[in-house]
Amino acid sequence: MNIDIDSLIHFLLMWGTPAIMMLIAYLKMSKEDRDDVKKDFKTANFILTIGFLVIGYFLASLGNLLALNIMKLLGIPLMIIAAIMITFNMWNKSKVKSILIPILILVAIFVVAT
Repeated sequence: MNIDIDSLIHFLLMWGTPAIMMLIAYLKMSKEDRDDVKKDFKTANFILTIGFLVIGYFLASLGNLLALNIMKLLGIPLMIIAAIMITFNMWNKSKVKSILIPILILVAIFVVAT
């Protein structure tokens, strides 16, 4: 495994900063808010949309960092599934947004894959 310093800095900024900010926000929440967050994160809708998107992008960026193509190949299908699920969920609310979001996810997939 060959770790590039530029990829390491990008990875730490992309994942470290939001993780620290979310941890600080979570610790500042009241007990009721924490329970609501836990309950929301356990729903199937959240897991199939945001969960798959975040896990897929994490695996793909970790694959870029470690130069392991198999990790990218595991992350990209998860992002595609998330894009499809987000499209189905958003279709009733807004047709334009339901088409725009998967296009943006496909751009992210293209950036990660190259």
